[in-house]
Amino acid sequence: MKTYKLLIPALAAALFASAAPAAKEPAAPPAAKEEIHKGAVTYVKTAGGYSYLKVKESGKEVWIATLPMRVSVGEVIEYSGGDIMTQFHSKAMDKTFDSIRFVTRVHVPGKDKPKEMPKEMPKDDVHKGLSAANVAIAPVKSSEIVKPKDGKSIAEIFAEKDKLKGGKVLLRAKVVKISKNILGKNWATLADGTGKSPDDRIIAVTLETPSVGDVVTAHGLVKTNVNLGAGYQYKVILEETKFTK
Repeated sequence: MKTYKLLIPALAAALFASAAPAAKEPAAPPAAKEEIHKGAVTYVKTAGGYSYLKVKESGKEVWIATLPMRVSVGEVIEYSGGDIMTQFHSKAMDKTFDSIRFVTRVHVPGKDKPKEMPKEMPKDDVHKGLSAANVAIAPVKSSEIVKPKDGKSIAEIFAEKDKLKGGKVLLRAKVVKISKNILGKNWATLADGTGKSPDDRIIAVTLETPSVGDVVTAHGLVKTNVNLGAGYQYKVILEETKFTK
């Protein structure tokens, strides 16, 4: 019995999805202790590179997903972490889940101890398009960018992330990278010439398709300490981002 740590942007976002463009960021600060859930497996199927489990917990049945694991109906599992995605469609299962949690840790107590997932990228439809390699980004000069009224610079967003999390911010920046159609969304890397590496760029998750080189005004929801697994950790990302030029 193996226990894995699953890649997913939160975000989906937060997986997510979700998962990550551009380059790896340094590890985020330690998060608060994760709540451990416990329940009996009432259904399990491995498909498309994942194990999908229905778990009866506190009188309710919930769906979770993880990398393939050996578990049988009737066994009690413990799981923690991860992001909940709504209206998630799995092609392999041919099913749209009203709500499903992509967990970061799961195991059957007494059979094995929790282990970290190997650091390689899974080869599946969810994570295709993600690159484990660092990507060079052309420098952006702050003189190119005029901060909008009532807006924030990237340096200010990182400096004030704890205060800003959960709220919307306005940002003027250049699109320096775009990763398209990851979990049905696009992941734009923005830079405005402020901040020190690696906190000199920010990921904006969006349904829109800005082009590399565009200078845009982004309006997005601040989310902090996003862990997508395999070393992809972000201090800050913007979700539900909308762009204007």
